[in-house]
Amino acid sequence: MKRLLYAATAIAGVALATTPAHAVLQLSANINGTIISCADQAACDTNPLVGQLQIANQTVAGVEFLGSAQTQVIGPTNSLDTSSFQIINDNNHSVNIQVAVSGTSFTGPVAAFSASGSGTFENAVGSSVSETFFASATNAQGAATPTDLPGALLATFSKTAATNPDSFSDNASGAFAAAGLYSMSEGTTGVLTAHGSLVGRSQSIVTQQAVPEPASVGLLGVGLLGVGFVARRKRSV
Repeated sequence: MKRLLYAATAIAGVALATTPAHAVLQLSANINGTIISCADQAACDTNPLVGQLQIANQTVAGVEFLGSAQTQVIGPTNSLDTSSFQIINDNNHSVNIQVAVSGTSFTGPVAAFSASGSGTFENAVGSSVSETFFASATNAQGAATPTDLPGALLATFSKTAATNPDSFSDNASGAFAAAGLYSMSEGTTGVLTAHGSLVGRSQSIVTQQAVPEPASVGLLGVGLLGVGFVARRKRSV
């Protein structure tokens, strides 16, 4: 299985803001030894909408991050997404990148997940990336640090660039159960070779709220009718 470097997600050298009352979307990254963090609605977030964390184009430790955005959607379909237009290593040497993105207060009940990642390495033969997907049924907040990924590991992808260009696209799905509020997190570690770039990077995890089985709905209806019948008999006695 292959993997992607969603490191672009971590482009703002601003400390995490105080946790807001609403669901929290945040990121933390280690860019070749430089730690950067940002949270939704903090000064480093250029998108005013709650649940959309966007970071201005900038260069961190000689690595350019262009078009970085993270979003979380809460509802019948819950999702955590991170993407970047381009990550460029302007250094004359390889750089290490490690990133964590996390969102909280997704709504259950859910029983399964789907995850995907994709991207294209350019002028980056030998570059590598490993990507992980986590979820916490206790709604634990992640991404306080670049290694902060709470909960159960749901899926992992990996990729090493062997040609120029070299693209990858991966999907995974499986079981994840949460009855109430829960969190989801995505993590990436990678090496980008000198003057190499990663284009069109994206990573996503999606869960769907469970819908009651028709038989369960029918039994509930019969139970309610029985309660109403008993209540009417009591009134007529």
